[in-house]
Amino acid sequence: MRLLIIGGTGLLGQYLVLEAYQRGWEVTATYHDNDAKIGTRTLVHMDVRNEGEVSEILRSVRPEAVILAAGITDLDRCETNPQEAWEVNAEGTLNVAAACKLNDIKLLYISTDAVFNGQKREPYYEFDTPDPLSIYAQTKLEAERITLDADQRNIVARISLLYGWNRLIDKENFVTWTLSRLRAGEMVNLFEDRRTCPTYAPHCAKVLLKLLDKEGQGIYHVAGADCLDRYEMGLKVAEVFDLPSSLCRRASVDDSDLIARRGRYLCLSSQKVEAELDIRMMSFEDGLKAMQSTDSSRVDVGD
Repeated sequence: MRLLIIGGTGLLGQYLVLEAYQRGWEVTATYHDNDAKIGTRTLVHMDVRNEGEVSEILRSVRPEAVILAAGITDLDRCETNPQEAWEVNAEGTLNVAAACKLNDIKLLYISTDAVFNGQKREPYYEFDTPDPLSIYAQTKLEAERITLDADQRNIVARISLLYGWNRLIDKENFVTWTLSRLRAGEMVNLFEDRRTCPTYAPHCAKVLLKLLDKEGQGIYHVAGADCLDRYEMGLKVAEVFDLPSSLCRRASVDDSDLIARRGRYLCLSSQKVEAELDIRMMSFEDGLKAMQSTDSSRVDVGD
């Protein structure tokens, strides 16, 4: 398959590139702010806000499928810069979806658990009604609608709290942030009143490409197998990496200085994707063990 990955240097994007190449697919990846080199792989600049640039790259690459994994994911940045958030996350998606429709290309859009309000207190299914609380979540939900309206073959994959080694840029995720502080002997304040499904980026990439390969369509939840709060995650990180769990301290969202509203219970049910692909989403412990086993190595996605 000839695949274009928009946002190929992000945490998920870099593993999508690696997995696609391991499958023998022909891959082009794009970057915006970060031009980290992906080995000898093709890497081109794209600003999704630039309709002409988006159209030209799609015409040049002629992909059979596009994965849109780019966007502004910082909730507080979106809240304080709403125009930028709408331009990138929503209008950018419109540019990509329109170009894909014009060229008869399937689009897989990466969305988020944040489209829900977190008040259900049990896992959300694809048929549950979204109710976004933040600017970020509003822009992502609009991007979902744009994607699905453009072509019935398109896919929306809602992901929850990605983690894993970031091999390209110095940007932390929850697990690497917790690890670095525990290793430094620092106390870490971890929310016990927000629950999500931590999702191992390399495994998530495998599932998403399998969805493309099996010609899935519509909305899918692609999230880790466990519904955990941050404190529970911190304890598991300490256990797997043999670090002192006493450094993990319970905390509350109410005592934080976060700007954007966040749902308290954003766990996703991945039963649909598991049933259609005959797979099981990875547990948090197994994901951490996979990280631990590659802790001292450097994986070059250009190999």
